[in-house]
Amino acid sequence: MRDISRRIQRHRLSRYAAAHRLSMPRWMWFAVAAWALWAGLASDHSFYQLWRLQSASAREHTVLEGTRYELGRLDRQTRDPRARLSEAERHLREEDGWSRPEEIIYRIEERQAPPAKE
Repeated sequence: MRDISRRIQRHRLSRYAAAHRLSMPRWMWFAVAAWALWAGLASDHSFYQLWRLQSASAREHTVLEGTRYELGRLDRQTRDPRARLSEAERHLREEDGWSRPEEIIYRIEERQAPPAKE
């Protein structure tokens, strides 16, 4: 009697063990693979697109930091009275041709080519 009860118990357990095993039909594997390809490469929000956007964002963040640094440098330069004075002097000398007292400025004009004869 004891043998039969063990056999029945093993039979019951083996029947339920088969039901708990994960088994998917073959078409479902194909569907999962197709979804993975679509989600990874083809969709508008695919992993590849997100990766590209993230790398572009990192590049733009670097450019933004450089621009902020340059803006801070220029802001400090405009607030510094000595830097403003030297910039004004450079502009007056180079653009407007001004000079300091007792300085001699030599202007060299480029010669224009004579008009071509026809």
